[in-house]
Amino acid sequence: MPSITKLPALKPHEKDRLLELERAFALFNETSNQLTQAYEALQEQVAHLQLQLEKSDHEKRRVADRLARLLTLLPAGVIVLNDEDCIVEMNPSAQAILGEDALNARWPVVIEAVFASRNDAQELVAYDGKIFQLSHVTLDVTLGKILLIQDVTDARQLQDHINRHQRLRSMGEMAASLAHQIRTPLAAALLYVSQLSTQTMDEDKRHKFTHKVLLNLKHLEGLVRDMLQYAKGGSIGAGCVEVSALLREVALAVEQHLATTDSELVLTPVEQALWVRGDYDSLMTALQNLIVNAIDVVRARAKIRIYVQLDGADWVNLIVADQGPGIEAAIQEKIFEPFYTSRAKGTGLGLAVVRTIAEAHGGQCWVNSKVGEGARFGIRLPLTTQKGEDRECS
Repeated sequence: MPSITKLPALKPHEKDRLLELERAFALFNETSNQLTQAYEALQEQVAHLQLQLEKSDHEKRRVADRLARLLTLLPAGVIVLNDEDCIVEMNPSAQAILGEDALNARWPVVIEAVFASRNDAQELVAYDGKIFQLSHVTLDVTLGKILLIQDVTDARQLQDHINRHQRLRSMGEMAASLAHQIRTPLAAALLYVSQLSTQTMDEDKRHKFTHKVLLNLKHLEGLVRDMLQYAKGGSIGAGCVEVSALLREVALAVEQHLATTDSELVLTPVEQALWVRGDYDSLMTALQNLIVNAIDVVRARAKIRIYVQLDGADWVNLIVADQGPGIEAAIQEKIFEPFYTSRAKGTGLGLAVVRTIAEAHGGQCWVNSKVGEGARFGIRLPLTTQKGEDRECS
């Protein structure tokens, strides 16, 4: 039997060293197991995240595809501007409105090239008469804006059609009152005409009766003109009207009315060339109504002033001011309502016609008055720099 070699006994410090190595090895095994488990968990988490990312990418592609299809089919124009107001993206509808050259162009330049005017309601009017509504939202992540532009021409035409029917209905309701107003000057004119046939009438009396016949017939003419103008709603043409020429012609048109009432019209010259787009005759009617209304309120020896006041760079006010008794604040809105009048011979349509014409031209009619301090009536209209087709601007 072979002999067994006996290992020498370990010294105390060697035993301690061996124990330390055994503990270190056990700790290493434990740490290694933990790292293995953590790595396996990390692998599972990575695999889960990759699956989620693939699903997210797929969903994003689906959303992007839907959005692209929606923008393509959307009848409204969608425009993306960068921080320099340049068009960087637009959908087919926007391209149809603005043209292919609009891409990469500055938005203010595109507005000036494509649209003739712009009103307070953020509505852009194209040269062909189409009306577009504009809205925008500021981008949060990147600098820039998204604009939405849509054609509202049909909606505006429908609204105009509804307004016209409402006006016609109002006229029908007031037909009896207008018939009475027409009958009175007509009966007076017929009476004076019948007296003119008297052979023994002297020339002074004949001249006086002739003058009264003319006054009553002009009153009838004014009634009919206001009724027709209100019924058609102050339609706007595509012409271009030069403001100073319009005011001069209005002053000539009211000369006879001024003479018969011993009144005076002071026309302040316009210092620069100003143009508004619209119907020349309608604007003439509106200003004449304001002047005649001022003369009728003052009654005799009225001093009327007509002048122009700019409102920013895009608007002009045509103002008629008088030195009459003024208007109470409580009725300043009512005087623009159809058939509202405080005068026995008033039609109640004069100022309603003025408001209708102003709104048809994309503007407003306003009044500023205090009792005892006279009144100022204004027609606020958008300016244009373009020449019209119906009337030369130069």
